Amino acid sequence: MFKTVLGFIFFCSPFVFYAQLKYPKTVKKEVVNTYHGVDVMDEYRWLEQSGVQHIETWIKEQNKVATGYLKKTTRSLRIEGEMDRYMYSDRGGSGEEIDDKVFKNKYYYSIMYPGVSSSPAIYFKKGTRGSYERLISGDLISKKDFIYINYYKPSRGDDFLAYQYSRNGSDRNEIKVVGIKKRKFFKEILKDTYGTGIYWKGQGFFYTKFPFDAITGKATFPRVMYHKLGTDQQEDELVFKGENVGEYLRLFGSSKEDFYILKKEDSKKKTFSYYYVSDNKLSLEFKPLLLDIKYDLAILKYDKGTVFIQTIFNNRKQLISFPVDAPKKWRVLSPKYAGAVLTDYEFVNENIFLTYHTQKNGFITAIDNQGTVLNELKLPDGLSIRGLSFMQEFNKLYFTLQSYTIPPVQCKFDLEAFTYEVTDKTGVNFDYKKYKFIQEEFVSHDGVKVPMFIVFKDSLSKNSNTPFLMKTYGGYGMIGLPSFDPGIIYFLENGGAFAYVNVRGGGLLGQKWREEGRKLKKTNAIYDFVHGAEFLVKEGYTKQKKIAAIGSSHGGLVIASSVLKKPSLFGAAVVNVGVLDMLRFENFTIGTTSLNLHEFGSVKNERDFKNLYSYSPYHNIKNTINYPSILIVTGTDDDRVSPLHSFKFAARLQANPSQKNPVILWTQKNAGHFGARKIFDRLRENNFKYGFLFNELSKN
Repeated sequence: MFKTVLGFIFFCSPFVFYAQLKYPKTVKKEVVNTYHGVDVMDEYRWLEQSGVQHIETWIKEQNKVATGYLKKTTRSLRIEGEMDRYMYSDRGGSGEEIDDKVFKNKYYYSIMYPGVSSSPAIYFKKGTRGSYERLISGDLISKKDFIYINYYKPSRGDDFLAYQYSRNGSDRNEIKVVGIKKRKFFKEILKDTYGTGIYWKGQGFFYTKFPFDAITGKATFPRVMYHKLGTDQQEDELVFKGENVGEYLRLFGSSKEDFYILKKEDSKKKTFSYYYVSDNKLSLEFKPLLLDIKYDLAILKYDKGTVFIQTIFNNRKQLISFPVDAPKKWRVLSPKYAGAVLTDYEFVNENIFLTYHTQKNGFITAIDNQGTVLNELKLPDGLSIRGLSFMQEFNKLYFTLQSYTIPPVQCKFDLEAFTYEVTDKTGVNFDYKKYKFIQEEFVSHDGVKVPMFIVFKDSLSKNSNTPFLMKTYGGYGMIGLPSFDPGIIYFLENGGAFAYVNVRGGGLLGQKWREEGRKLKKTNAIYDFVHGAEFLVKEGYTKQKKIAAIGSSHGGLVIASSVLKKPSLFGAAVVNVGVLDMLRFENFTIGTTSLNLHEFGSVKNERDFKNLYSYSPYHNIKNTINYPSILIVTGTDDDRVSPLHSFKFAARLQANPSQKNPVILWTQKNAGHFGARKIFDRLRENNFKYGFLFNELSKN
């Protein structure tokens, strides 16, 4: 419940002066929320509204302050040209000759950028030796909205291509269809698909529709639909629907269009049920396969009566198979390696290739369909393996390698020799061979040892003068694999170093590690990050106020909470699309999904409420502390973590009477949870974020 205490306090003057910055004066409306007998003040509840003119004006005024400060910073550092060079990569093809006789009538598709200021477009070509030509571009869909094409699915015979896109950075998607051979553009538009899969069956396809609550933006009562080509969405056939709040549906379909599995999750009962269609006819009826079990199964493949799945089994991520006519007879296929977690898979003829990752490196393992290990290959330290992809028509297996300092490069795997070779090149304007990696380990608040991966150039002194960039994610069991970031290169090339902290809640050290940073133990992730920063200072790698922290989404939560908990350690922070109001998170967009309730808990539960309240960044700002310089970044169309989190957090910090260091709120227009989409906008985003961090550290 809530009760209004005071009305709006209107503007006394257009701006209030803090630390040489004139922030827009932010209206306060004091609202008290009562949770389990505890009254919690929320002065900026009004910023939760969307599409309101006075909030739009407030955002523009905040952006005026932000861009003025950030542009001045990037100019003084001359970062523009330097970041542009680090983002640039010249990728050349492998030059392999492929016999086109068999594949000359097959269509190949690719999503590419036509230009630096363009949205991505779908290109296609016929045969392996043809030239790509543009098929679908954003301006064909809308000349008014920014269109981001994010997914496509051809029908089995390449007659049709269904493609999915979003408008203005939103996570909500739409689907359209084009006939390939005659370039027929179907008129129907399927809305409210919200990241659904597309699974062809006959002259149509299955998809999942999520009706939206117009007030809160919550996705409610998902429905599995079947769309027949050439018909309006209103004519789509309802195949399956969620009956209760907290039920979620997900589809899987085989490449041969002969087997489909539907997963229903009941977040209240914490169970999963699975239904299937297994004939080649046009039957749309899903029959029970497994009902009310405790395992969340990711369906990988169906072949000759056998279903292959991935799930958490015996506290580990495992690859498992079972017969469709005896679904309770599970066979564990993935081998167990001490200190390593399963990260990817690919089916290669009659075998399965798996990738694993340790704290230092990745490796590849091949097994047969019974789980027998056939061969293993270890990769150099500091590299991560991604994107295993088997091209059956060419009998070739590909993957990409990358690190914090090396952009992704494509590799071809020799199935006979069990070796690989790099098949393209990444031309970079820096000497990546000078970068070095070390693995450190420190003790957190409760005696647990936490791993940290450090990257530096040439050498790393212990004279306490090195500016450090720290990063983490630490949620949902996600594995923080090394990935290229031009901002890291900027720090390294300008005398800094980088550290990634594998805090609890992430998945690098397995399921137990993930559970130790979830729900009532969420604060372990925050303590781990703080103690990681303290370790760098204690060991002489750097000193207080020479540490910059950056994190996105869940990582933004950890960064914000850490900076508030130990502000003396950090000199600057970037909180990117962060989850910052933990008491109101479940009231918007996907905050109420079982995934998030399982991760954080709910304020409806008293123990969860007390825990959330203890670390919620918005609620833990103290008026007696001058916090480090903070850049808060969000997007107007973020449907995953609503921008209201950033708005309220920025307003509260800017109103802090002790705050002297800058608190900058930058809201990107037509951007969603993953930030800028156009190449030029991505460059500006990197300039602003890393220029801000480096500039603020230079003051200390």
